[in-house]
Order: sequence, then structure tokens, then C-alpha cells
Amino acid sequence: MAAGAGIELLLNQGAESPAPLCPHGPTLLFAKINRKEQETRRFYACSACRDRKDCNFFQWENEKVSVARLLAREEFNQSRQPPFTHKQYVERYQHFVSLPQVKRIFCLDCQLLLLPADWDKHTSHQQLGNVSLHQLKRPSKLLLALENKKTNAQYLFADRTCQFLLDLIVSLGFRKVLCVGTPRYVHLSNVTVNKVFAATVHSSSCT
Repeated sequence: MAAGAGIELLLNQGAESPAPLCPHGPTLLFAKINRKEQETRRFYACSACRDRKDCNFFQWENEKVSVARLLAREEFNQSRQPPFTHKQYVERYQHFVSLPQVKRIFCLDCQLLLLPADWDKHTSHQQLGNVSLHQLKRPSKLLLALENKKTNAQYLFADRTCQFLLDLIVSLGFRKVLCVGTPRYVHLSNVTVNKVFAATVHSSSCT
């Protein structure tokens, strides 16, 4: 950005109309400021992605958008949505857990728990069978990491590394830790805390 120019995020400032939607949800209102020419223009851009390569949505605040363009945008947004709603994912998971272990299959290509009705559609995909309940409790062992560092990077530490970090944090006396993008550490820390709590309760009940 040239000297005297910049981009500012506008929060809690009245917009002329509701924020338009991109595939990631409602967009945010920004201001493009040129201090040298004392000019400011406001525009909408994606709220989740800072890199235009990840989401190239852009619309000036006062831009007139045709009905045809709005329909095309809506169709595009829908095409980028997950195949199921949150409620449907929950129902599928509950069904999946109720299956015998020999029928629990995870599609590695689609990153999806397969129900019997899905099997024929995924025969050519790489699959993992006999998925146990223990594996389901540690989904980071099944799911691929999200590697885009600008939007949703994750760090899937080895168990040994997670244990080292947990021991270090405990030895330093920390009680509150903010974990961002570290699902395996979060799982280990939660399990450890629950075991310590259960042991404490059991010890107290025996005395």
C-alpha cells in the first residue's frame, strides 16, 4: 500500500444496507483511505479470509448489483457449502456410532464418516475401516489438518510432544491456557484434567 493510504475495518458503523454474503457468511465493511487525496471509499470483503486467493469477494458499499448477479452469487455460495447441515452431521454421527465396528468406514478422500447408504458412492476412494469409538474421540487422528496458515492452520503434534507440553505447563503452575489450532494437545489436556478430577473425587469419597 502506498504511503498515505490504508485499509481500515469499520465496526459498529451504520451501513447503507445489510452486508452481502460470500461463501463464508456475512462480509465485513472496510474503508479504503487515501490520506494524500483525502478520499475514502467503503467496500465489503470476506470476514474469514484475508488473502484474495482464498476468497475474492469484493463489492463497493454503494455499488448497484443486478438481480442476475445476485442470483449467480447465491448459486455460487450454495455450491461452496458443506454437503450436510450441522443437524444432519449430528444425526449421521449418531447413526455411525450405532453401527457395529466392522461397518464403521471413514472415507479418507472425502473426510467423511460413511453410512451404509454411502458405500457405493465411495468404492473407488481410499477408506479406513473398523473405526473404533476411541478413534472417534480423537478426530484429529482421522481428519487431515487444515494447512492454510492465513485462515485455519492446525498443528497436529505427536503424542510425545503433547505430553511434553502438558508436563511443562503443569510444572510451571499455569491453570489457564489458550490453545489455537492444537486439537491433539487440547484432547490430551482435557483427558488429563478429567482423570485428575476423577481421582480427586474418588480419593475424597474414600476418606
